[in-house]
Amino acid sequence: MGCVDTTPLTHVEVDGHPAGVDDLRHLALANDGHLTTMQVRAGRVRGLALHLRRLDRANQELYGTYLDGGLVRDRIRHALATTPAPHGPAESGDATVRTVVFPTGTGPVSLLVSIGPPAEPAAGPLRLCSLRYQRPFPHIKHVGSFGQIHFGRLARGRGFDDALLVTGDGLVCETTVANIGFVTAAPGRVIWPDGPALVGVTMTLLDQRMRPAAATAPLLESRREPVRLADVGRFGAAFVANARGIVPVDRIDTTPIPVDQEVLAALRRVYASVPWEEI
Repeated sequence: MGCVDTTPLTHVEVDGHPAGVDDLRHLALANDGHLTTMQVRAGRVRGLALHLRRLDRANQELYGTYLDGGLVRDRIRHALATTPAPHGPAESGDATVRTVVFPTGTGPVSLLVSIGPPAEPAAGPLRLCSLRYQRPFPHIKHVGSFGQIHFGRLARGRGFDDALLVTGDGLVCETTVANIGFVTAAPGRVIWPDGPALVGVTMTLLDQRMRPAAATAPLLESRREPVRLADVGRFGAAFVANARGIVPVDRIDTTPIPVDQEVLAALRRVYASVPWEEI
């Protein structure tokens, strides 16, 4: 899952000021950067600490420098405060916020913050087309998204909603924009495929709240293990999860997947229980 997102933008800032041509030149020409995307409601975010940790860890790995979470929050708050209505806090404070960190070539990294209208999950259920592809550096949410865009387009051209990315030997990884989870028919365990993929914020939040001690019936626990494409038909349900929320999957290639409304409702209750954090 990289930066594939079709949410229209209403405001873009780089380092606290409206983005100009010079600010965007590096991103346009070098395709070098990492990011996180969050849904903001009333100026708050689910999993904000995880988003900030993602940016810091990626920045240290890619550019060798610590990224101040306080600075990131300041930049987001400033962009929200200066975004024209109806997507700034002057109205609802609801928005899609994407923060991209990229090198300037002259020293410290720059922070691009884009503000768009709030986005909700697709109604679903989704049909996924399996395609052999792995994102480079899959553990990082980065701006190199040509492969995802291309394979997502191929899947839609074949009549599907998105691509399910799998390895050459058939291990399930992720979709182009989300993690995928499978639910065992009984006793209701959520299995996250451990193929090469981004460990998403929503996936992490669900995982944390579905440990055995905190499980919500009919879900007992959450864990990672290998899932092979040939075996997806054995599960009782499947869903995708990203910052927009949770959407059921009812078909992978020609294999039908049951849509279990009780399980889906339980997943959404678990996610709804995650506290919101002030930016």
